[in-house]
Amino acid sequence: MLADIDDPRPSRARGFLIGAVIAIPLGIGFWWLATEVLPELIMGSAVEYDARLRQEDAYMQGVCANMDLERDESLCECVYAVEYPSLDCRLAFMHWSLQRMVETCSDPATFDQSLSFCSCVRSLDEQLAKVEPDTKEARQIVQTYAGCTELDDALYLPPLDQL
Repeated sequence: MLADIDDPRPSRARGFLIGAVIAIPLGIGFWWLATEVLPELIMGSAVEYDARLRQEDAYMQGVCANMDLERDESLCECVYAVEYPSLDCRLAFMHWSLQRMVETCSDPATFDQSLSFCSCVRSLDEQLAKVEPDTKEARQIVQTYAGCTELDDALYLPPLDQL
């Protein structure tokens, strides 16, 4: 305390002002990010996901309404058993879609048009042929089909009237 009497402490106002000049814009930026940008991103993603699931629901219901027993039996068993097929039958739908895409990619012209997608689909089909059905390994292979659908040259499932 005696040292403070002889040599008073320097003012802290300058440091406080520098800190405020730095912290206030950063705080405003964080506030804007947390209240405007992040909720919009989350809601946008949720809306897109919900729309996709509704499309898949409608597609699955359409497939099962005009069911080919041999081709669609495993998918439609699940679809008819649950209320929200796009959520509860995701794996069955992906497996069914993979089989349809293998059929589509068997055409040489289609294969040449969508080379990376069809190569991915054929690779997954070959891997599935090597494992026992309804095993964990088979489910993991089917789940990787989602990666094929994200490729630039991915094909879409055929319209219901062409099945």
